Amino acid sequence: MEVVFRVIGSEKNLDDLNSDETNVHFCFRPSEKDIFKLNRKCPNVRIVQLPESYYNTLSNTTKTLLSIKNIEILVGNVWGHRTDIDKYITVDI
Repeated sequence: MEVVFRVIGSEKNLDDLNSDETNVHFCFRPSEKDIFKLNRKCPNVRIVQLPESYYNTLSNTTKTLLSIKNIEILVGNVWGHRTDIDKYITVDI
């Protein structure tokens, strides 16, 4: 199944999100504050993808918050994607 992710390269990119985003990929380990900001800015988010190393260090509080909001967490990378060229990437999951 192909999914289009909005790639979030840094905390600054959270301010640039459209409210209709449904799938996002974090290129950094989001804090609870970042997840709250994402949820406020994009209430329809259903999938958050993280690299494995960031997923492994994600706090239980953050995982619980995502679970409560019915947001699925996927593990995966988007190696070499340049967000200055395109903010979106299509990934087979």
